Amino acid sequence: MEKTRTFKAALITGGLFFILFIAWLKLDKAYTTESAPTSFEVVGFLEKNDFKALPGLVLKDLKQTEVNLEALTRDKIVILNFWASWCEPCAEEFPSMVKLLNHFKGKIVILAPSHDSALEDIETFAQAFSLDTVPELHLLWDKDHAVGKAFQVNKLPESYIFGKDGKLLRKVVGTRDWFNEDAKLFFESLVSVKEPHKNP
Repeated sequence: MEKTRTFKAALITGGLFFILFIAWLKLDKAYTTESAPTSFEVVGFLEKNDFKALPGLVLKDLKQTEVNLEALTRDKIVILNFWASWCEPCAEEFPSMVKLLNHFKGKIVILAPSHDSALEDIETFAQAFSLDTVPELHLLWDKDHAVGKAFQVNKLPESYIFGKDGKLLRKVVGTRDWFNEDAKLFFESLVSVKEPHKNP
């Protein structure tokens, strides 16, 4: 009788551990911060095409003037970072992004469309973090979220990293430390790649 009770207790305990393990797997999947490149149609498109060729991609600065993507991104690694001033994780990662830009001195550019509903919120945020003094960081206002929708953005922050040829290298969902040793090595490998000569 005692052995039966012990066996039942072990069975129940094992069952609970199994349930908890499955729940942990589901939570881990739900909170994962990096998406597989094949999970979105837009990602597949960007792996084959220059990101500037994405249909409907029009980026505007804080004055709502259309920016010249070719001029801003020529021969540079591009980080397209979707953010908002009310997004706490976005605020957490901006300082490391600025350090990354300063470290690589013009070899990397960040295009940062904001999902804010008011231009004043972006300007206040930029002044608070001195972001308006960083030459290679271009704060943009995605007023109607058209660019965010084109990239199927559903979480903030969300970033796309493009090579010098404009092809997508990595999609990152969630906050990152953009200036740790691994990040510096990764971007060092990207900026050292030489683009083949292009005919004018």
